[in-house]
Amino acid sequence: MDNLQNIPILAQGDVTRCPTCGMPVRIVRRDGGYADHYEPIGSFAVDEMLKPVDEVTAAKLRELRKGKKTVALCGLSATSCSLAPFEEPKEDVEIWGLNEMHHFSWMKRADRWFQIHCTKSWKRDVAKRGIRGHYDWLKKNEWNIPIYMQYWNDEIPNVIAYPLHEVCDLVFANFRRGDEIIKYFTSTFAFYMGIAILEKFERIEVYGFEMNDDVEYVKQKACAEFWVGNAMGRGIEIYTPPNNQLLWSGLYGGHEMGEGW
Repeated sequence: MDNLQNIPILAQGDVTRCPTCGMPVRIVRRDGGYADHYEPIGSFAVDEMLKPVDEVTAAKLRELRKGKKTVALCGLSATSCSLAPFEEPKEDVEIWGLNEMHHFSWMKRADRWFQIHCTKSWKRDVAKRGIRGHYDWLKKNEWNIPIYMQYWNDEIPNVIAYPLHEVCDLVFANFRRGDEIIKYFTSTFAFYMGIAILEKFERIEVYGFEMNDDVEYVKQKACAEFWVGNAMGRGIEIYTPPNNQLLWSGLYGGHEMGEGW
């Protein structure tokens, strides 16, 4: 192994998926073919790799949605963001998008949009992931859909000021930290969930949220799982694609009782 440290690293390598989280990655190899490490693939390269949901899975999900008020919450994790039911009619499942997601080719439709960041953030010329034109997209709102923001803004068509107090009164009514009313929202996922609970959706599908591949997102994971648990406690069905990292862990204490335990 000591000798390997002195072998130059090649720039290109194999494209695969991380065995832990499923994210698209490139294997960087040293001269001689030895695998050195994984590198995350840039968002533009990832966009070309993503595939829609397969028809067998899509058919199963259609059956599970029947008769239930359903929403698909979409994030930007490449593990599952493109698997959302973009081809299904709004009458069967709403699709909610966020931030600069409209930039990507797999984001084929949305029924509501969430841009909860501060004004300075969404007015940037160059947004996260090197995306340009987000501010112009918001102002045009060519999809003619509701856009949730912190406050009402007359620059944005169909803007909705997020009903924070109504959501908090519903979700945190039984929790106080001293005399403080809790507002536990560490990501747009939490704001998504607040509206879904407030409007009594019966089924929530989660795509493109892992909360495990970046320091910022790891810190948001506990809050996301709180909201999932709160929804489950209200009888709301939750679906994630296979291998999703929300509510994911090994079994504490090991498996001395066997795999079936």
